[in-house]
Amino acid sequence: MLVAAPIDSKPSTPSVSAVVHRPDTTTAAILALTADPEVRDLLLELAIAEGFGVRCAESEAEAAEILDLERPGLVLVDLDMPARAGTKFLRALRQGPLSGIPCMAITASNDPMLAVSVDASIFYKPDLDGIDTAIGRLFWPQTYGR
Repeated sequence: MLVAAPIDSKPSTPSVSAVVHRPDTTTAAILALTADPEVRDLLLELAIAEGFGVRCAESEAEAAEILDLERPGLVLVDLDMPARAGTKFLRALRQGPLSGIPCMAITASNDPMLAVSVDASIFYKPDLDGIDTAIGRLFWPQTYGR
């Protein structure tokens, strides 16, 4: 199981578009791009309860570094990060070679057009209602149904 912990970033970290796709490494794990400690804690609790791994990154560079090493089953981005880092990362991921990785987003905003603009399912802070079911359907469709 992967552990939620920030990765030390290096000055020359690859960009999302430069990440090389490594086939057959998809796991029932989440890469979460968030600097919000409450979101990280909630994801860890959910991971323990549901049996999947979580790897957290606090910056675009850290997330790209993790994607260079392994392919998660889901990328979860926080749209409330400074400088719109989550939105930028999600858009770059959707346009790059790893665009097939399922993505979800979290935010505290009530903007109804946000889901359309980022092309991802959105869950709202602080409690992220429904995210456990959505993750379960993604990783274990036989159990959760589609």
